[in-house]
Amino acid sequence: MDPITIVYIIGTLGMLVGIPPALSLVGDEVGLDFDYLWAIPGIAALMYLLMTFDVGSVQFQGYHVPIPRYIDWALTTPLLVGYTAYIAGASRGMITGTALADFMMIVFGLGAVVFSSTAQWVFFGLSSACHLTLLALLYGPVRNSAFGEPPSHRRLARLLLNYVGLLWLAYPLVWLFGPGLQWVDAAGIAVIISYLDVTAKVPFVYFIYRARKNFVKVQDEVPEATSAQGGAATVTSAA
Repeated sequence: MDPITIVYIIGTLGMLVGIPPALSLVGDEVGLDFDYLWAIPGIAALMYLLMTFDVGSVQFQGYHVPIPRYIDWALTTPLLVGYTAYIAGASRGMITGTALADFMMIVFGLGAVVFSSTAQWVFFGLSSACHLTLLALLYGPVRNSAFGEPPSHRRLARLLLNYVGLLWLAYPLVWLFGPGLQWVDAAGIAVIISYLDVTAKVPFVYFIYRARKNFVKVQDEVPEATSAQGGAATVTSAA
């Protein structure tokens, strides 16, 4: 069996691990809406399955480029940064802005693979600019939004922010040494990217799943506080 196919099989199985905990949060009584969290490992698993059977793969500059990989990234990575901003308590506009910067980073990144010569470096520069914009949003307004959130939300938001922000720094380097300078062959790129993908998505879901009880606690504290205030008001009124 082709080594790249083996890598994609492992990638598919790895992504499947993240689906059950994400599905358990659908409709759960938590303080935030995680109904779409399953789409992150779910879409990725489907795309890796397609890549396993070589569906949608093309050859560019001698590199095996699976288009489903970019479909995966275009759909799931905006969800990753969007949920990070959402948990941090960012505004809807900021959540949309981070997701859009991420989406454009992927689109330009695809251009950096399918074009050759000067054009690919132009697209790489555009993708890098979007990446820097995304990092500026995450470590600027999004990070600052978390200061006004409950401690449980703030801790999780910071964990996810640093996890995504630091791990994704590897992707431009992978492109640089792969399609850019062509120092690493297609099999090597497949191994590195598959490892990064599974590492980026499955633990992300697990971190949120692990913290789910904290969100329930925050939600449950509100009625208790309201009830306490109501009781105090009743006592005062009676007095």
